[in-house]
Amino acid sequence: MKKLMALLLSAVMLGSLAGCGDGSAKKEEAPPPASEEKKEEEKKEEAGEPAAKELSDITVAYVCSDLGNEIFAMQVEAMEAYAKDKGINFLYKPSVDTAAKISAIENYISTGVDTIICHVQDGPAMASVMKEAQAAGVKFFAYDTNVDGADAYFGWKNYDLGYAIGKNAAEWVNATFKSDETVYAASCNYPSANFLVEREQGYKDALKELAPNVEFIMEGVGGNAANGVTAGENFLQSGKELNLVVGINDGGCLGVYEAFKAANYGGDKVGIFGCDATNDGLNAIAEGGIYRGTITTKLIALAPDFMEIAIDLAQSKGGGEFYGPTELITSANVQEYIK
Repeated sequence: MKKLMALLLSAVMLGSLAGCGDGSAKKEEAPPPASEEKKEEEKKEEAGEPAAKELSDITVAYVCSDLGNEIFAMQVEAMEAYAKDKGINFLYKPSVDTAAKISAIENYISTGVDTIICHVQDGPAMASVMKEAQAAGVKFFAYDTNVDGADAYFGWKNYDLGYAIGKNAAEWVNATFKSDETVYAASCNYPSANFLVEREQGYKDALKELAPNVEFIMEGVGGNAANGVTAGENFLQSGKELNLVVGINDGGCLGVYEAFKAANYGGDKVGIFGCDATNDGLNAIAEGGIYRGTITTKLIALAPDFMEIAIDLAQSKGGGEFYGPTELITSANVQEYIK
């Protein structure tokens, strides 16, 4: 009997020791669930695909247009600031024409950047160098004019943007002139860029529809202030009492504005309408003179979007087509847009 009791006590003590140990027998806790991004990376690793690049290893190169045009200078500044905040490498090369842009792209391909953003003027002319970039593993992001096969595109339907410029001008014409008064107009255009030819056609069609008393009698190359001054001087020599100048951007139209001011040409029945909502354009409208309207595409505010699209491409995701907004600006609402 004593032996039996001793055996029972031993069994109880062993059970107590097992329940009061140092924790080594505790049930192992499950690890926290992996994030969706982590799971995706693990799947890629299992499939033998490279992991997404770290931000500090990404280089985005922007082949932009003439930085003498204020809107492009402002855009590059905003993109550069965003790249710095994100910790990526950002390069840019101002290139006036398509040949210079092709050369810049070829140089960036040779240096091994991850994504090239290009302000495209002639889509078909860029197709070959775009394919060269893609064959080298460099993503191609077309801006303003699409290139068939581009990894990403951001732009505006340029005819519609031109129509908005024309609508802005037409509203002023209809408020200022009688319907039977002829309004003599000049176009400040840029015929060497296909997308700007579309834009010009848009504002001419809008005026024909919305203000049919407008008659275009002259045209001159704009695009930047220097061109615009020359165009403006030529407009003043037309022999007609010019009432309206409509242009593809603020850069050229501001040059016309300077030429008109220098000649002391203006008055209540003279109006200039551009596009881009540059700082100089907004300030000119705010002066209350003959520079009466512009269109904002919010290009500067979109700089982070441009950079994020480029970063996504560098990390082998994203891409596709994106379209920006348009808003009409006149003296009635210009203060909302001045910083």
